[in-house]
Amino acid sequence: MKRIGRYEVLGLLGRGGMGAVYKVAMPVTGKIMALKLLAPNPFLVTLLGRAVIERQFIAEAAALASLNHPNVAAVWDFGRMGRRPFFLMEYFCRDLGQVIGETADVEAPTRRLSLPRAASYALQTLEGLARLHHAGIVHRDIEPFNLLLTDEDQIKITDFGLSKVRGESLAESPGLKVGSPYYAAPEQEDDPKSAGPRADLYSVGVTLHRMLTGRLPRWPLEGADAPGRLSRDLDGAWEDFLRRALSPEPKERHRDAASMAAELRVLLDAWRRRLARACSLETPDASPPCPAPGPEGAPKARREPRKISGKNAREELGLDALWRPKCYAVQQLRPGAGVIADEASRLIWQSGGSPYRLSWWEAHEYVAGLNAARFAGSCEWRLPTVEELAGILTPPPEFTGHCLSPVFNPEQRLLWSADRRAFTQAWFADTELGAVAWADMTCLRSVRAVRSS
Repeated sequence: MKRIGRYEVLGLLGRGGMGAVYKVAMPVTGKIMALKLLAPNPFLVTLLGRAVIERQFIAEAAALASLNHPNVAAVWDFGRMGRRPFFLMEYFCRDLGQVIGETADVEAPTRRLSLPRAASYALQTLEGLARLHHAGIVHRDIEPFNLLLTDEDQIKITDFGLSKVRGESLAESPGLKVGSPYYAAPEQEDDPKSAGPRADLYSVGVTLHRMLTGRLPRWPLEGADAPGRLSRDLDGAWEDFLRRALSPEPKERHRDAASMAAELRVLLDAWRRRLARACSLETPDASPPCPAPGPEGAPKARREPRKISGKNAREELGLDALWRPKCYAVQQLRPGAGVIADEASRLIWQSGGSPYRLSWWEAHEYVAGLNAARFAGSCEWRLPTVEELAGILTPPPEFTGHCLSPVFNPEQRLLWSADRRAFTQAWFADTELGAVAWADMTCLRSVRAVRSS
């Protein structure tokens, strides 16, 4: 399939119950977008019938297009390829599921986010839900993979295929489960048609708990499953908040998205005050490093870029199940004029990096510009390999770990590597998560050039 309507198909992004989502380019401008084409699962067709599914698909497009909110994905166009309808949406390179490292084994541990970032994502999701609920729309499938992330870390709620609009009569087969397992509220699992706005708030609670602890919640959040036992950032007030958000009884949860967001902001402000007091009294927590290198120093990381793919890629790169270094390296960082020398690895890094996020090809052009200008007196700058980037990663800070002043510019936290994963994909590092991932080369990431000392 080369075209859908007037849009050039660049690849398949994913498939859901109702349709397939493609990465496409707009004519003339070449702007990258996401296009959702009706392609229902045969089992769903058997249960509901194609006419019902098409009506709900079109209703999804209409629901998205009717809203104008910064935290809701926008629909730009609607059309048909033959008899099959499609709609055009904003395209984003990341979603929250990818960020935390959730897989098909949903119960497996995921990456933990720093508390400020987790709270920011939850607040933005609640702001988007407040707008949906005001319009009479219950999403019914809030989960990490349905929360897209822009290059500016803005949440965009998407996938309204299961949403319920006020006043509409839903045609759902008896016994059909609506929503994602573990994230759907208990009352929604029992009777999807009865799910109200507080069902969406329950899903936000599950997502926030996972972001903060790296685990799905286990009700009643007590003993070894108490959030405060899973993260030093969380005190009794956070535990009370999460218990209320995750209550099996809808009436015991927050009244609405706005009140839940207001309480979360109070908790975040209190955490910042508690952290400030702790930073003034305690020695900041340092990242747990690997054992110190011997007299010969740390072994040199690979300098030459290569293509790394296949099922053994993680092992080849020396990463754990969540794509983090199995052991965070010892760093001996010495700041200089515009550069930082790592005496352990014998590498010189830019202390800052590219002023803007760039595609992978633009990243190479940026480095070529550094060499042409002899930045910091050198013309030997290059994009780092994954192993070199792994050498400057640290785990996400936990409580007094936030007291440490960053050596590198924290604004440039998603960094391109020189290594490819596929013809159209390259590896990058998330310095805040302390993890490695891959992205389409058209995605925008920062550059932190490196050279040998």
